[in-house]
Amino acid sequence: MLVSYAEIVKNAHEKNYAVGAFNTLSIENIIGAIQAAEELSSPIILQLAEVQFPTAPIEYMAPIMIAAAQKAKVPVAVHLDHGNSYATCELAAKLGFSGVMFDGANLPLEENIRITKQVVEMAKKYGIGVEAELGKVGDTGEGGGEGTGDASTANVFTDVEESAFFVGQTKVDALAIAIGNLHGKYVATPKLNIKRMIEISERNNIPLVLHGGSGTSEEDFKSCVRNGICKVNVATAIQLRALSAMKNYLEQPKCSYEGLKSVVISATKDVVMEHICLFESKGKAI
Repeated sequence: MLVSYAEIVKNAHEKNYAVGAFNTLSIENIIGAIQAAEELSSPIILQLAEVQFPTAPIEYMAPIMIAAAQKAKVPVAVHLDHGNSYATCELAAKLGFSGVMFDGANLPLEENIRITKQVVEMAKKYGIGVEAELGKVGDTGEGGGEGTGDASTANVFTDVEESAFFVGQTKVDALAIAIGNLHGKYVATPKLNIKRMIEISERNNIPLVLHGGSGTSEEDFKSCVRNGICKVNVATAIQLRALSAMKNYLEQPKCSYEGLKSVVISATKDVVMEHICLFESKGKAI
């Protein structure tokens, strides 16, 4: 069933688990993700980032993602990931997404607040949720990560008091924070600033979001989930697993295009199931 982004992260916040948000760039990704969520009875978020539009146009992907969510046996939110402008957020809302993220983290604080407030007001008209970002989440530059910058930017942590001011001004439904996490393929396991995350969580009684989930250690994932992180983005892990599975399949003497599609579905399903268990959302579908 298609549900609001605000509702799905609120439930995770209240029941102390994290809902997985999976960037799905093809119908095979969507099918595999839904199959995993239904098999494990878990809520899930299907999402698409603006930087991914060139190869997965939102106008084409939106109807498929929304139809899959509506037919699913578990709660599914369809979410815009890293919208870079008010216009993109509004487009996603008009296309039927149940949540949008405006990413103004690279802007001055006042400008980030100004545009985020406009997005929140727009979202109210459509009855959908809003995520924003504060602090700089870096980008390894590998593996299809959707951020910008490089690994050196990961130490620009979200400020605790600034986060409280931002949330109070914007009234967003969820806040993505920077605690040492990176977008893309990690060359080494990152060490997250769990202490800073706990401080932000205690200062703000709203769901927190971890971007750059692929490559994070199981220990840090568990610490995040149990201390305020209610949504975790996963993109690179799906892409790398699917790519590896496709390479192996194409080395077989007999292969077909339809068989290749099935391989991507299966690889996506496996990755999503692993993360659902890691995020402790298994069995949490209502």
